[in-house]
Amino acid sequence: MPVNWPTTGRTPGSAMEYVRQLKALTTFSSLFEFNANQIRVDNIVFKLHSTVTVLILLVGTMFVSMRQYFGEPIECMNGGRSDIQIATIQHYCWLEATFSVPGPKTEYAGVHHAYPGIKTQGPNDKKVYHKYYQWVYFVLIIQAILFYVPRYIWKAKEAKRIRTLISELKQQHILERNEYDRQRLVQDVADSLLISNDYFYHFFMCEVFYMIHLVCQVWFTNMFLGGAFLYLGLEWLSFAHASIDYRYDPLIRVFPRLTKCSFQKFGFSGTIETIDTLCFLPLNIVNEKIYVVLWFWFLFLFIVTGSYLVYRIVLMVLPAARYRRLQAMAPSTDKKCLKRLSSRAGNWFILQFLANNMKPSHFRDLIDEVMKAHFDQAGKPLYKSNKLGKAIQNGLSSVTPSAPKNSGKPDKKTKKFGDKKGGLDIGFNAPSAPNPGFVVKRDPPSGHSGDSDDWVGLGSGTEDPLNDNWP
Repeated sequence: MPVNWPTTGRTPGSAMEYVRQLKALTTFSSLFEFNANQIRVDNIVFKLHSTVTVLILLVGTMFVSMRQYFGEPIECMNGGRSDIQIATIQHYCWLEATFSVPGPKTEYAGVHHAYPGIKTQGPNDKKVYHKYYQWVYFVLIIQAILFYVPRYIWKAKEAKRIRTLISELKQQHILERNEYDRQRLVQDVADSLLISNDYFYHFFMCEVFYMIHLVCQVWFTNMFLGGAFLYLGLEWLSFAHASIDYRYDPLIRVFPRLTKCSFQKFGFSGTIETIDTLCFLPLNIVNEKIYVVLWFWFLFLFIVTGSYLVYRIVLMVLPAARYRRLQAMAPSTDKKCLKRLSSRAGNWFILQFLANNMKPSHFRDLIDEVMKAHFDQAGKPLYKSNKLGKAIQNGLSSVTPSAPKNSGKPDKKTKKFGDKKGGLDIGFNAPSAPNPGFVVKRDPPSGHSGDSDDWVGLGSGTEDPLNDNWP
């Protein structure tokens, strides 16, 4: 009796569709392009998890949706029956799941059965239902989103503040700027060092989160595939090196290409008829490749992430290791300065981003300026620095003071920032606002013209030069 196979309805893709797929595939090339102007405030762990892994998962979803290459997700045959449409059987088997009857690994196709999992069910045999293929596309999308979450957390915490600081420092050498811009950038570096521990521990927690998330992804994928993912790569390697005459393909066991489906209906006499049909799953050819690649990729991520966590813990515990690493990135910088700054893990965290994105000579001069403005001769941190205030005062072209009411008496309510010892490693006190009656004028910072609208000088009255008109 002839078998009526369903038509797949495959049509060649349009030219624009092929172009879109080609662009998606060539996206990987951008991962290996070197951009000298790119500012990085993360490390290779963030890039592997939140960039490369996300792209791998998205490309997997693209292949799963390529019906013009692989046909319909399921194709069943009705054995030449004319009382039931083939589309009905295919829809039923797709929705209700197909099954296979796996035998022992000692049974081979062509000897004990026609195809792995396709045989008569015995009293001791168990049906294994395959329903995951309906969810592969959605699971890959969800996994891609989850892999990006730790990077989003770090970007929300960093809020482009470190990136903006590095961008300004890279535009021009610190000594080529005018006095105001130079002291402003030095003060920004000091501010970043002041809160550097907060940045450092958030970054470290994101790295720990990557490892925990990776373990959860492996556990979920193993559960999704019915417990067959955990050793899938090892079983596939064992199969690839086994004898061609006697070997059992583990991918066919997990991702069968040919399965069974039982369809019940009422016959002409009112009795229940069971139609046992075979269904072909073309997309499993793609699914098996996707999950084998993911198995080896997850293993690589586990090794790299674990190594970076050990490296991070060593840097947290050993100040000498932080100093050696920073010295390797900035060999021309004064060693005593680097050793003093590296004594605090947060300081090292900020400085290694600066050193990694700047020229060694530019970084050296920046550190010299920071040490002059915020450290004394003995190398101890100053809790206040008046250099920024002097830079502003030097820009005053005319000052007409009016006698304040309490000019000779100090204000007891005013507290100097940093008078209380302990609790701060690096700090500053900003210059106070001019008294009422001052008329303040100052030169614009570098990059601004005096006539431009984007730079507004200080007027007269009660305006605060540090809060109201901070450039």
